[in-house]
Amino acid sequence: MSNIEIQTSQNVAIEYEAAPLRDRIIGCLLDMLILSVGGGFISMAIYSATGSGTLAYCFIVPVVVFYSLTLEVFNNGKSLGKMMLGTQVVRLDGQETRLNDFLIRWAFRSVDILLSMGSLATIMVTITKRHQRLGDFVANTVVIKTKASYFITLESVLKKKSAEGYVPVYPDVTRFSEEQMLVLKNTIDRSVSYPNDAHKEAIILLSKQVAAKMNIAVPQKKLEFLKQVLKDYVILTR
Repeated sequence: MSNIEIQTSQNVAIEYEAAPLRDRIIGCLLDMLILSVGGGFISMAIYSATGSGTLAYCFIVPVVVFYSLTLEVFNNGKSLGKMMLGTQVVRLDGQETRLNDFLIRWAFRSVDILLSMGSLATIMVTITKRHQRLGDFVANTVVIKTKASYFITLESVLKKKSAEGYVPVYPDVTRFSEEQMLVLKNTIDRSVSYPNDAHKEAIILLSKQVAAKMNIAVPQKKLEFLKQVLKDYVILTR
């Protein structure tokens, strides 16, 4: 497992797991299956309606060529195969992935996957620290796991043996997802380890967002507030 630190716009480092080669291959195969089945039905429908094989061919070729680029651009870095595997393309510097980044990755598919029959991409993803193919290196992107299974479970963060008799301060924390709480935990950890202005600002912003989600006023002691929210979540959701 290869963990990657990505700096957010608030200079808070969040850890993700780089998508392993297995997940990237399976995601690619799923995309190919979707294209094959979907493209076949579309071609048959066009041919049945027009009787023109040329028209069906002219329609389906752009769909196949631009499938991955279009999905990643308009679906936040995720093709359908990536969605099924819980992976996503992101920038290493934490900035929002731009059209130019996706274009670079897409252009290098011809080298990484098509011309080399996938061998170059396989080698690069296997030997590089962040599991990047050549297109990722040039675009400064990486494919990450978006699912929370790679994090230490929240139960191990707070060593509570039982929820019996526990009265939560914020019972509405159950409306948050585990992924949201893991981001909260990482933000707290970074703020405690590196108490600089950027992390203090991140704590303030996160406190406002959490309080707004629960429809309460933002407490004065924001770091303690977030710690209590995390504690309540662990107890109430285990």
